Amino acid sequence: MDNEAEDLALFKAVSQEYAKSGYRGALKRLATLQEEQAKRIYVDPAWIAPTFALLGEKDHAFSLLEKAYAEKSGFLSIIKSAPLFDSLRSDPRYADLVKRMGLPP
Repeated sequence: MDNEAEDLALFKAVSQEYAKSGYRGALKRLATLQEEQAKRIYVDPAWIAPTFALLGEKDHAFSLLEKAYAEKSGFLSIIKSAPLFDSLRSDPRYADLVKRMGLPP
């Protein structure tokens, strides 16, 4: 399956879960599918981290962000502005990561 077809299948599965279980259920399904996909192909960990942040799973989100930082992920450049990371901003690990990235506090 090519990446486009895989992404479409992921979107369809998450949409179906949303219809069945609502927002939180869709987020949980997305998290599961993203991690399964990352086992088969490269998926930037910074792309998966917001899903766990939105679920309130901060430890997992920070683990993925640390991996993304180690991999020099370009997606991390939006960490200061993307609302997807809002739930992490009060955590000291967020300030530490931003500092190590050389971004202003």
